[in-house]
Amino acid sequence: MRKTILLVLIIIPLITLNAVFDDYEPSPRARALSGAFYSVSDDADAVFYNPAGLAYSDNNLRVSYTRRFNLDFSVLSSVALAYRLPARWGTIGLGLLSHDVDYKDVSLLAEKQYALSHAITLLADVHSEIQLGYTLNLYQLGIESFGDQTSFGLNLGALAVLHQRTRLAFAITNLNNPRVGKDNRHDLPQKMSMGISYRPYEEVNTSLELRKGLNEDTEIRSGIEVKVLEILDLRVGVRNKPVSYSAGLGIEVYNITLDYAFNTHATLSGTHHLGLGYKF
Repeated sequence: MRKTILLVLIIIPLITLNAVFDDYEPSPRARALSGAFYSVSDDADAVFYNPAGLAYSDNNLRVSYTRRFNLDFSVLSSVALAYRLPARWGTIGLGLLSHDVDYKDVSLLAEKQYALSHAITLLADVHSEIQLGYTLNLYQLGIESFGDQTSFGLNLGALAVLHQRTRLAFAITNLNNPRVGKDNRHDLPQKMSMGISYRPYEEVNTSLELRKGLNEDTEIRSGIEVKVLEILDLRVGVRNKPVSYSAGLGIEVYNITLDYAFNTHATLSGTHHLGLGYKF
C-alpha cells in the first residue's frame, strides 16, 4: 500500500512533465558532495555537470546505478567517457543518462539523455588557467500511451583556476530553452550554476556553489572531499532546497575506482548510489 501511494505521488508529476530531465545527480561522487560538483568536475561525469571540467580529466570510463529514494520502480543509471585529444584539441566526452520508471513490467516513463561534450583550454600560464566547455544533448522522453518525444539542448561551462588552489566555475544548462511535447509544449529545466572550490591542503578540497532555475529560489550546495589514504577519499555535503545531507567515499586501486554515496530526503527514503570507473 505504501509503495502504491508513493508511486502515485511520484508518477503524476512526471506524467504532467513537471519534473523531467531535472537534477538527478548521475554521479555518486557529486551526490556525496550534495551536487557541489560544478567547480570540482575533473572526470568523465563532467559531461553531466560542467563540461569545462573535462580539461582536467584523464582518459576514463564511468558507470553508475541507483534506485532513487530506494524505490524499486525508479532506476537511474549513467555511462560517461572522457578522452583527451592530441595537443591543443582539448578533451571530448560522451554520456548517457537513463531514468526509467517501471511498474509491474510496464514502462510508465523513460528518459534518455545522450550527451556529446568538448572542452578546450583558452589560457594557461604559471598562475592561472581558463577552460571552456560545451555539451550538446539529445533528450528522448517516452511515456506509456503517449509515445516518444525528442529535443535538443545546449549546455555551456567555464572554469578558471587561480594559483593552483582556487577554482571558479560557471555553467548554464539548456541555454537554448529546449521543449518537449506536441500539444502542450513543456520547457525543459534551464538552470545556472556558479561556485568556488578551494584546496587549503593538497589532500582537502572544499566547494561552495549556487544553483538557480527560472522562477525558482536559489539553492546553496557545499561539499568537502578529503584524501585520507592514497587509495581512499571521504566526502560529505549539504544542500538547502530541499534540505539534504550526504556522504560517500571513493576507492581507487590499479586505475579502477569504486564510488558510493548516500543522501537523505526531507520526506522520502534516502538514496544509495554506486559507481564504477576505469582510467586507461
